[in-house]
Amino acid sequence: MISSIAPLTAADELFNHQIVNTHAAVGTGDRAWTEKAWFTLMRKDATLQVGLGLGKYTNRNVMDGFAGIQRGTQQRTVRASRVLAPRFDDMSVGPIACEVIEPFKALRITLAENDAQPIRFDLTFHATMPAFFENRDVVVHGGRVASDLIRFHQPGTVSGWIEIDGERIEVNPEEWYGFRDRSWGVREHVGLDPADLVPGSVGATSGTKTGGYHFNWLVSKIDRPDGTSYDLAYYFRDFGGNGPPEFFTGHINESDGRQIPILHLYPEIDYRTADRGAMRGRVTALLAGSGKEIVERVFDIEVINPEMGFRLLPGMYGEWKGQRHGSFKGEDFLDGECIDDVNAPGKTADNYRWQIRDRPVRIREGANAGYGDMESIILGEYPGVRIV
Repeated sequence: MISSIAPLTAADELFNHQIVNTHAAVGTGDRAWTEKAWFTLMRKDATLQVGLGLGKYTNRNVMDGFAGIQRGTQQRTVRASRVLAPRFDDMSVGPIACEVIEPFKALRITLAENDAQPIRFDLTFHATMPAFFENRDVVVHGGRVASDLIRFHQPGTVSGWIEIDGERIEVNPEEWYGFRDRSWGVREHVGLDPADLVPGSVGATSGTKTGGYHFNWLVSKIDRPDGTSYDLAYYFRDFGGNGPPEFFTGHINESDGRQIPILHLYPEIDYRTADRGAMRGRVTALLAGSGKEIVERVFDIEVINPEMGFRLLPGMYGEWKGQRHGSFKGEDFLDGECIDDVNAPGKTADNYRWQIRDRPVRIREGANAGYGDMESIILGEYPGVRIV
């Protein structure tokens, strides 16, 4: 072992190096460097839903992940964490695993039998459209790059089986849909901040708009009568609603691989009072036409089942039971829980991040119709938002 060179991994046999080191190292020493894989898979009638995520934190020497199932209002979640080295290339942690069968075509995700919850599954994600990038997400706080991240997402369907309390459920691709994403870069909210940092509110130069806060992320697959498909995909977060959002990325992604940028987007969405779950709404997207022309496209969205939406907070998207993404939890950590009613009053009031869920929705543009996944957070009042 040479002290200035990281250990060899299987990927080092290939001609794909980007920095003067092995694939066990990344090009920055920032401890927030993260690689993530995420899946949300749901029945088209929104009676059953699966979530899975993996995170690799090279500069923290940690791999962690979650896997879970929601049926009705009950969500069972399993979490696992391990020390990364020396299994740098192994996309698994405890009973949770992801296997690339064919890049951008088929990926297998599994939750093996475990001591945390009586659930397991063996599912294969089959891509139905190409993978599409979103705009690079860069955030600077106090002179430091707090986020510099790229992400792609991909629509698909799923086959395999799910088991809950010993009950085997076969998964038919015709009855299911889903999405996956991959992201990598420096990410916010990884591990605990050092205790001697200047508070973020001191000398802040961003995120200073007044009023409400709105975060909304949507991916979809919309089918035309002629058999072609497209994806309305956007992500924004903003304070106040006056002027451009703090961050926005949006495209109409075509099945032939084209990405048509959305110039401006105006969502008018109703959210349920008790838990801020998206219920229905309309999204107006403005695109560039010929010359000075602006093309307006309108999409109608409705939730499929108001009780469904796999919560991401138990997957450590935010602090949960003292756990955070990327934190060292032990050399071989496993836990989980069953929440019988994810929509119980008070959960959102206890932690606003309980709002974040993968919400199965139907989406329609004229004669074209399909399915999507919406994630959101609503705080205070925001233009176009109604609490119903």
